[in-house]
Amino acid sequence: MKHAWEYDYEMFCGAVPVKDRTDLIQWDGLLEGKMLEEAAQMLESGKGAWEKPLPESRAPYSKMLGAISSMQHMGYDVEEAERLIPEAFDAIEKEELIRLQIINARVFKALAEAEKIPGHPYWNHTVYESFEQYEKAVELPSYPDYRLPDRERLFDQIHGGWLGEIIGSALGTAVEGFKSSRIWEVFGEITDYVKPPETLNDDITFELALLDAFCEKGFEITSEDIADRWVGYIPFAYTAEEVALNHLRQGIYPPESGYLANPYREMIGAAMRAAVCGALAPGNPRKAAELAWKDGRISHHNNGILAEVFNAVIVSMAYVETDMRTVLEKAVRAVPKDSEFYTVLDFAYKACESSDNYRQACERIEEKYKKYNWVHTYPNLAAEVAAVYFAGNDFQKAMTVLMMAGQDNDCTGGPIGHAYGVMLGAGALDKKFTAPLKDQLDTYVRTMESQSITSLSEKTLNAVIQYTKTS
Repeated sequence: MKHAWEYDYEMFCGAVPVKDRTDLIQWDGLLEGKMLEEAAQMLESGKGAWEKPLPESRAPYSKMLGAISSMQHMGYDVEEAERLIPEAFDAIEKEELIRLQIINARVFKALAEAEKIPGHPYWNHTVYESFEQYEKAVELPSYPDYRLPDRERLFDQIHGGWLGEIIGSALGTAVEGFKSSRIWEVFGEITDYVKPPETLNDDITFELALLDAFCEKGFEITSEDIADRWVGYIPFAYTAEEVALNHLRQGIYPPESGYLANPYREMIGAAMRAAVCGALAPGNPRKAAELAWKDGRISHHNNGILAEVFNAVIVSMAYVETDMRTVLEKAVRAVPKDSEFYTVLDFAYKACESSDNYRQACERIEEKYKKYNWVHTYPNLAAEVAAVYFAGNDFQKAMTVLMMAGQDNDCTGGPIGHAYGVMLGAGALDKKFTAPLKDQLDTYVRTMESQSITSLSEKTLNAVIQYTKTS
C-alpha cells in the first residue's frame, strides 16, 4: 500500500514555482461571512483538503496527506487512514463531494483512534509535557549582568527585529512550498524579493494576539489569556492552529486544544510565531522559553513546542550576543538531548560541518527528512541551522539560504530574520529590503488590519520597558 508521505512527496517534487508574478495574495478566509457556509466548507474540507494552492505562493498543499503522515511520524498506526486515500482521490476525480466529505471525516476518525506502534523510534525519545519538565532537562543561557540599553538603541533592535521578520516572511511567501531544486531551476540564487513584497500572511497573526495579551499582564499571562485573544482577534487559521482555534471556540482550552485530535501538533506553526516571545524578553532566554511554552501549548505538543522555544531563545540571545553562530550553538544546547527534536538539530549541524557549501548541506537535510510534510517542523528547523551556520552575521546570506532551502520558508525566514534584525539593528538592514515595505503591516487580525511597522515596534518597546522593570 502506498503511504501518505509518498503521495505527499510526489506532489511536492512535481510543484514548480512561477516566475515574474505580480498577483496579490488571495485569502479565501477573508470572505468570512460573505459566502455560503456550506459552499466554503465544501471547498476547504472537500477537494481543497487534498490538494489546494496556497494563497501566497500558489504551491499545492494537502492538509489531509500532511495529517496522516504527521501522525505516522509520531509513532501511530495510520494504516486505516491510508487505506482511504485512493478512495478520496477517486471521489475527487468523479466530483462526488458528498462521498468525499464522509471519507475526510473517516480519515480524521481513524487518526484520532490510531494506536501507538510499539517500538517505533518516536517513542524511544522523551515526550515533554510541561515547561517544568523541560527546564529540568536543560541549562538555559543566562546573562545576569545584562541591562536594557538606552531607549534609542533598544528601539533600533526591536524595530530591526520586526523588520527582519516581515522581510523574511515576505521573501518566503512568494516561494514557499517548493523543493529546493525547483527554486534553483526557476529563480537561480535568490538575493532579493522575487515579487513585490506583501505583509498579509498568517505568520505574524498569532504574535500580535500574544503581544496584546502581554501588554496587559506581562510575564504573568497564561496560555488561557493568549487563547482568549486568538478567539477574539483571529477569524481563521490553518493546520494545527485551525484545529486549536476550533477547539477554543468550543471551550476546549490548553493543553487539550493543542494535542486533542490534532495531527498537526508537531508542524511548524508554533516555531513560526516564536520571535515575539524572544523580543519581549531581551537577554533573558529563560523567560523567552517560558513564554514560548505558554504560547506553544495552545496548538502544539512536545517537539512542536520545543521548536518554538528554540526560536524564542535565539531571538532573546540576539539582544546580547554579537555572533549568530554562537547564538545557534547555545540555542541547540537549550534543547533536551533526549528529545527527538534534538536529533534533528544535531543532524543538521553535522551536515553543515561535513558539507562544502550551504546547497550541499540543504540537499542532505532535504533527503534526510523527505518523508516529512514540508510544513513539518523538522526539515524547516534543520534549514534554520544551515542558514545561520553558513551565513554567520550576514542577514542577506541567511535569507538566501532559507529561500533556497525551500520547504515552508516564510515560517523560517520570519523568526530567523527577526533574530538577525535584533542583533544588527534596523539601520543595518539593506534598504532594498526595507524600502519596499513602506513601513506598512497589513494583517487580517480583527482591529489590527493596518498599522505601521514603526508603531508595532513602539508598542513592543513600551511593553519590554514596562515589564522588564517589574519582573
